[in-house]
Amino acid sequence: MKQTNLKYSCLIAVLYFGMNVNGQTTPQDTVPKEQKIEEVVMIGYGKQKRGDLTSSISSVKSEDITKQPATTAMQSLQGKLSGVTIVNTDQPGATPSVIVRGLGTALGGRDPLYVVDGMIVPNITNINPRDIESIDVLKDAASTAIYGVRAANGVVIVTTKTGKKGRTKISFDSYFGVKSILNKVKMADASQYAQYFNEERKANGKTTFLSPNQQYNTNWLDELTRTGIVQDNNVTISGGGENVNYFLGADHFTENGILEGQDYRRTTIRNNNTYKLFNNRVRITQNVSFSNTKENIKPLGAFDTAHRQAPVIPVKYENGKWGMPYWNESTGLATYPGITLNSHGNPLSSVYYTNEVARTNTLQAFLQADIDVTKDLTFTSRAGTTKYWYSKETFVPTRATWLAADPTRTDAQFQALQDANPTNASYVNNSFGIEKIDTFRWQWENYFTYNKKIGRHSITAVIGTSSEEVGVGGRMYGRAYNLSDKSQYWSLDLAGSGPNKTIEQVYYTPVRYLSYFGRLQYDFDKKYYVSGIIRRDGTSRFRQDEKYWDTFPSVSAGWNISNEDFLKDNSFINFLKVRGGWGTLGNDNIGVVNVSNTGSGPGSQDYNYVFGPGQDLIFGAYFGSPAYPLGWEITKEWSVGTDFELLNKRLTGSFDYYQKKNTNTILKIKPILSGPYKDDFYDHGAVVMNKGWEVALRWKDFSESGNFSYEIGATFNSNDNKVQEVKPAYGGMTGGSLGNGSITKRLEVGQSLGSWWMYEVEGVWQNTTEINNNAHLSGAKPGFLRYKDQNGDGVIDDRDKVFFGSYIPTYNYSVHLGFTYKNIDFSIDGYGAGGNKIYNGLNSTRIGGENVSQYMFNNRWTGEGSTNTNPGANRDVEASNYYLEDGDYFRINNITLGYNFKDAIQGLRNLRVYLTAQNPFIFTKYEGYTPELNSNGDPYGTTGVELSAYPNLRSFILGVNVEF
Repeated sequence: MKQTNLKYSCLIAVLYFGMNVNGQTTPQDTVPKEQKIEEVVMIGYGKQKRGDLTSSISSVKSEDITKQPATTAMQSLQGKLSGVTIVNTDQPGATPSVIVRGLGTALGGRDPLYVVDGMIVPNITNINPRDIESIDVLKDAASTAIYGVRAANGVVIVTTKTGKKGRTKISFDSYFGVKSILNKVKMADASQYAQYFNEERKANGKTTFLSPNQQYNTNWLDELTRTGIVQDNNVTISGGGENVNYFLGADHFTENGILEGQDYRRTTIRNNNTYKLFNNRVRITQNVSFSNTKENIKPLGAFDTAHRQAPVIPVKYENGKWGMPYWNESTGLATYPGITLNSHGNPLSSVYYTNEVARTNTLQAFLQADIDVTKDLTFTSRAGTTKYWYSKETFVPTRATWLAADPTRTDAQFQALQDANPTNASYVNNSFGIEKIDTFRWQWENYFTYNKKIGRHSITAVIGTSSEEVGVGGRMYGRAYNLSDKSQYWSLDLAGSGPNKTIEQVYYTPVRYLSYFGRLQYDFDKKYYVSGIIRRDGTSRFRQDEKYWDTFPSVSAGWNISNEDFLKDNSFINFLKVRGGWGTLGNDNIGVVNVSNTGSGPGSQDYNYVFGPGQDLIFGAYFGSPAYPLGWEITKEWSVGTDFELLNKRLTGSFDYYQKKNTNTILKIKPILSGPYKDDFYDHGAVVMNKGWEVALRWKDFSESGNFSYEIGATFNSNDNKVQEVKPAYGGMTGGSLGNGSITKRLEVGQSLGSWWMYEVEGVWQNTTEINNNAHLSGAKPGFLRYKDQNGDGVIDDRDKVFFGSYIPTYNYSVHLGFTYKNIDFSIDGYGAGGNKIYNGLNSTRIGGENVSQYMFNNRWTGEGSTNTNPGANRDVEASNYYLEDGDYFRINNITLGYNFKDAIQGLRNLRVYLTAQNPFIFTKYEGYTPELNSNGDPYGTTGVELSAYPNLRSFILGVNVEF
C-alpha cells in the first residue's frame, strides 16, 4: 500500500510540475511544431502518419541515435524502444542482440529483419550511425506481415539521410573517449589463495601445502587489461536544389579494446542522391555505401583464465619466461620446477601469442525510380545489391607457445621432437591459416501505390512483387607451415618444409526468394481505420515439396476516439486511439535446416550458418543422418493497443498487449539408441508462446519564455515466455554444457526456452558421519553441497533435477530525464532488466587449484557448523541452483552535458561541445563481471552462463558537433 501511494504521489508531482514551470501553465503556442501524431513513420513499401497507424511501431530519430556514441546504431537504442529488448556487449566490433516481443525459436535466426532504404540487408553493422535519419521497428503482425516469411522476429526499417533543399550544409562530428571495466570482481590475494588451496589439499588427504608467505601476488585481471580508447571522426556535406538533392558522408571509427593488441577499425563512405525529372513526376534515388573494417581478435577465454589463475604465479619469471602454475612441495613456494597448482595457463601469454586479423569490405548499392503514373497512382521500381568480402588470417607460433606452456622446456627439446616427427603439425615452428569468403546478394522489387481521397473516405493500396537471391559466392581456406616469423612473409606460397599445405574451396548454394504482396488501408473521416495485408512467399531454402510456398495475412483496425464530436477540442485529451490486429508471420532464418532425402547416403542435410563480422548467411551440405523435411517456423500473433496525447500534448504515450505463438518451433533432436538415425537431426517439435505488454510515456514542457524546456520519459516491457507443447518423442532436450560433464538446461512443457534444470541445494555436508548415513551422491565429502532428493528414492540423479526459471529477463525498463536552458543541454538515461537468473560459471566450473573471488573465500565452509549455505574449498562440480544468481540490474547508460557556442561565432549553424559518461554506474547483486550476457547464442548452449564473457565497460567521452 505504501508503494502504491508513493507511485501516485510521484505521478501527481510530475503532472503538477509539468503544468507549472516557473509557476505558470504553458500556453498552447509553446507546444513544439512537430506533434507526435503528425510524425511520419516507415511501414514497409510506404510511409504513414503515426496518428493513422493501426499497428504497433516504435521509432527513434537521428538525435536519439547519436546522443549515445556507439559502434552500431542498435547499441545506442537500448531502452529507447518499447517492446524491443537490446542486450549489449562492449567487445569491440561485436553486435548487440535484438529481440522483439520475446523469443520464439530454439535455434538460430532470432534477429529481426533489417531493411535499409527499402532493401533487405543481413545487418546494419556496416552503417555509420550518423548516416541514419530514423529507425522504425515494426513489432506486431499487423505491420510486419508485409515482409511475410522474414518477419516473425520483427522488422527494423532504417532510413538513411538525404540532402534537403537549400544551401550546402557541412557538418563535422568528432569524439574521443576512454574505457575501463565497470564491475570488477575482487579476487582472493596470494595469502588467501594459499589458505584456500591448502584447505582443499587437506580435505583430499594431502600432506604438503603452499607456504602462506609467497613471493608473488599477481592481480591477473589488472595485468591482463588496459584502458580502452575509442574515437570517431565524421564529415558530411549535404544540400539540394530544385532538381537534385545530395548527401555525402565519410566516417572513421577506431576502438582499442581492453586487451593488449585488441582493436577494431571501421571506415564508411555514403553517397545518397535524389534526382527530380519531368516536373517532379519522376524521382530517381541513388544510394551507395562502402565500409571497410579491420579487427585484431584476441581470445575472450583470457578473462576466464585471469579469474581462475593463482595469484601466487607471476606474469613472467625473472629469467623472462612466462609464469605457469607450478609450485615446489619442499619449499611451499610457487616456482618451478615442481608440480601443478591447476590446469589453467597464462592469460597474458595466450593474448600475446594470438595473431588473428579479420577484414571485411561491404559494398551496397541501391537505385529506385518513383514514377507518378497519374495524380493518385505511383509506380516504384528498385534494385539493390550487397557485395561482401571477408578474410581472416591466423598465425600460430607453435614453437613459442609450446615453450611458453612450461618454463622448463628448451629449444633443443622441441627441435628433437621436430626432427623425430617431421610431418607432425604439432611440432612445426609455426602455421599460417587464411580464410576468404566472397558473397553477393541482390534484390529487385516493383510495386504500385494508389492514394485516393473522396470526401471523408481515404484509401491507400499497395501491390507488388519482390525477388531476391542471397548466398551467391564461396569460401576458400588454406593452411601452411614453417613460415618466417615476420608478418610480411605470411603467405601460403612461402611455406617451408614439413606438413603439406592444404587448400579447400567451397561454393555456396544460393537461396532464392520470390514474393507477391499487397496492402489495403482505409479510413473514414480520420476516425475509423481498417488495414489488411497479404504476402505470398516462396523460397528455395526448404524442400520444394514441403512448405516451398506459403501465405501470410494480417488484418488490423483502429478508432480515433479524439476525433469524435464528444472529444473534439477537449483540452485534456488531445489525441486518443485504440487499435488491434491479427496476423501470421514466418521465420526461415533458422540457421540449420534439413533438405530432401537425396544423394548417396541415407539423407542429405543442409549445414547453413552465419559467419564473420558481416554475419552473412552461408549455405552448404553434408551427408549424414536422415531427417524430417522442414519448413519455416510459423508465428501467429494478435495484439491490442492505444496511443494518446494529453494535457495540451505535454503527456504522450502508448500501451500494447500481445500474444505471439510459434506453432512449430524447430528443435535439434538426439536420436534414441534403438532408432534408425545415427546423427542429431532437426524437426518441428514444439509450440512456444510469448505473452506480454509494453508501455511508453513521455512528458515534455517549456517555460513561457522559451529559455527552458525539460522532458521525462519511461518505458516498461513485460514478457512471459513458455513452451506450450513438445512432441512426446522429443521432450527432455538438454543443453547448457559447462564443459566439465555438467549440463544446465532442459526443454520442458510449461517452462521458458532455455530454462535452468539442475540440482536443488538444501545445505552443506558437515561431517563424514552425516555423509555415511545420508549421502545420495557418490563421493560426497564434508564441505560439498548437499542436493535434495526430490523423489525420495535415496539416489541423486537426473530424476532429482528441477527447474529454476530462465536466463531470459521477464521485464526490462528505462527512464530518461533531460532539460535545456538557453545553450545548455543535459540528459540522463537509465536501463534495467530482471526476472531472470544468471549462472555464475566463473564460480562453479572448477577442476581444482583455481583462485576464487573474495566473496567465495569469505563465505566458504571451513568446518562443521561454520555455514550450511556455502561450499568449502574442496567441492564438487555438479550444476546446482547455488550458482544461479538474480540477473536483475539497473544501469545508468548515459549522462551527457553539452553547451552550444553557435551564438558566439558568426557564420556557424551549430557548435556544440559535450561530455558523456556511458555506463558509469550499475546496481546489481550479481557477483560476476556482468549480468548482461549477449543472447546471440543458442538458448540451449551457454547463453546466460558467464564463461569467457567480455566485461561491461564504463566510458568517458569528449565530443564536438560543428555545422556550417
